[in-house]
Order: sequence, then structure tokens, then C-alpha cells
Amino acid sequence: MSNIRDIKNRLRAELRAARESLTRDEKAALDQAILRQFRSLASFRFAEVILAYYPLDEEIDVLPLIEEALTLGKRVALPKCLEGNQMDFYYINSLDDVETGAFGIREPKASCELYDIESQRPAVMLIPALSYDKFGYRLGYGRGYYDRYVNRFAGVKAGLCYRAFLKDTPLPRGRFDMAVDYVVTEKGVKLIEKK
Repeated sequence: MSNIRDIKNRLRAELRAARESLTRDEKAALDQAILRQFRSLASFRFAEVILAYYPLDEEIDVLPLIEEALTLGKRVALPKCLEGNQMDFYYINSLDDVETGAFGIREPKASCELYDIESQRPAVMLIPALSYDKFGYRLGYGRGYYDRYVNRFAGVKAGLCYRAFLKDTPLPRGRFDMAVDYVVTEKGVKLIEKK
């Protein structure tokens, strides 16, 4: 019998292939539609802090949203990978405050201010994934950085996902996986009912 890691790795390969089949124009249109949906949410409008990510080529491009949030006077923080598969978020003042870090990912520079995870300021975290299921669980990239951080984060957790990759059946998950509060696709927002 296959273990959960093997199942997840097979799914990751299938989902990556499906993402790569999107043309540049198709991807750009989907990304823009997802950002429009997210901008319409109260959790974005009233958030003082946006915990975002610097997208890889195949990920949903949130750079326009980061720039808009900064223009609106919101604080924006991006993740930085640390030892032991841990990460923290650091505030940026512009996209010039990033450099190439772990795994070739753009991360905040060492001079950036640490985001206090205990902060009481209204915050929303954008969580990238290869796929989500309708229960709010994600299939990430397999290193567990977000899983560890999300379990300590008390703010609103928003999953971003192409509608074609939002699964009606449960994705394989482990005991430390945690659901987001809602999933945003180009077609709308799926609120997750907490049990």
C-alpha cells in the first residue's frame, strides 16, 4: 500500500504538468481574476497586514496585489526560509526589498523588519499551493514550511487556487495539516465550514 508521501508526490507531478500546460495568456487572465476576487473581500479591505509570497513562475502572480496593498498603506510581509524547515515573515516597503534566497526563491533582505506573529493587528495570509480541496486543505510543495507557520498564525488564512485545481474530494493530508478559512479562485470564493 502506498504511503501518503508517495500519493502526494504523484499528485504534485500531475498538478505541475497541468499548470505547465497553461499558456502565458491563460495563466495571466486566471491570476488577474483571482486577484479581483480577493480584492473584493472584507478581509483584504480591513487587513492592516498582508502576509503574501513572492511567486515562482508557475504560482499565482500576487505581485500586483502586493504593490496595491503597499500603495493603500497596508504593511506587507513576505516569507523567508530558515533552518529546520521553519520560516518567518518580514515586512517589505517595496519589491526592491527582496533578494534571491533559499531554493532560488525571492525573499526579504536581512535588513527587513520581522513580522511579529503575536501581533494583534488584523492580518490575512495568502497561502500558495498546487491544489486545495473543498474542505480547505492544501497540497503544497512538500517541505512543510507553511504547515508549521500556519499552525501558529491566528489571522485569516486565504488559499489561492485555479478553479480547475480545487478538488471536490479530500486531498491526502497528514495530522499537522491545517485548513484555510477560504479558497479564492477565478470563479469566486469558497468559504470553509469549520467542524
